[in-house]
Amino acid sequence: MAGIRQDYIERMIERLVAALAAILKAGKSQKTDEALDLIHQTSLSLFGMEYRMLITIDAGSVAELLGHPEKIKALAKLVSAEAELLQQSGDTVGVSHRLGHALALLQDAQRRRTTPDPEAETLLRDVHDKLGLDALS
Repeated sequence: MAGIRQDYIERMIERLVAALAAILKAGKSQKTDEALDLIHQTSLSLFGMEYRMLITIDAGSVAELLGHPEKIKALAKLVSAEAELLQQSGDTVGVSHRLGHALALLQDAQRRRTTPDPEAETLLRDVHDKLGLDALS
């Protein structure tokens, strides 16, 4: 059973990497609407849930819904990607909200782990820096 779950997580990560590449490409091409649509499609594909719901409710509740730290981290990456798109369009309030949500998701994912995740630590620092916070909570 553990092998099946690990295979599922690995496939999810591969799909996320492909989606993030497409989102980044669309964003760099100034195709913001296309990139945002890809974020919504990826959310449905990976989590089976509407993206708007996942960013509207609190991060702790979302983490409970997703369960696995890798799924929580995947959502945090999507939320961070949206923050970058919002930054391009000058939506500073949206950027702040998304980065705060991504930070809370990453912190929750780290609490659920039994071993350290260097990638999540790097993501935490990056989001933390973008928010302009002094020290990790």
